[in-house]
Amino acid sequence: STLSYYFGVPEEYGHGMSKSTQMIAFEAYNVREDLYETHFHSKAMDKFLATVPALMTTGLDLTHYENASGFLDKPGDRKECGIIYDTRITAKEGKRDEVLGRLAKLAQWAEKNEDDTYTFLVLKSLDNDTQVRVFERYATRKALEAHQSAKEVLDFFMSSKDIIASVEARGYTPNGAGWLHR
Repeated sequence: STLSYYFGVPEEYGHGMSKSTQMIAFEAYNVREDLYETHFHSKAMDKFLATVPALMTTGLDLTHYENASGFLDKPGDRKECGIIYDTRITAKEGKRDEVLGRLAKLAQWAEKNEDDTYTFLVLKSLDNDTQVRVFERYATRKALEAHQSAKEVLDFFMSSKDIIASVEARGYTPNGAGWLHR
């Protein structure tokens, strides 16, 4: 029961994907067992796991999240995006629910007002009590930049300084190998 399986490489490798030593694999399953018992024991993963670890700089960096709010496929047609954006937020101790609440409002705003924001999925870490992640997909870099400079986004960050410890973000170029909820 795979909901999403989406891959990208860092933007700087968008024109030479095979040279990248890093990639993002965003995979969403109904339950954890779908990943560990089904996917990891598939024929494709048997070949992948036998070949790739020797080429990887960090090995598999698995983190587990639960959907908190937002949307996966606004156009509803699994349309390919121009850029993936991965935002990782560390909330201050005891403030994650407040960060999640504010991001839920931002996700509602993006869904209503940004046609070229295809995905804005807010995720809560299952591995710790401080991590939040936003998996984002945009039609173009211009759409990403418009989102990032929107008053609502800037207001979110400016008003959340007292509840956010850190933010990391990175853009990725889709490599065409994944899909959204099939």
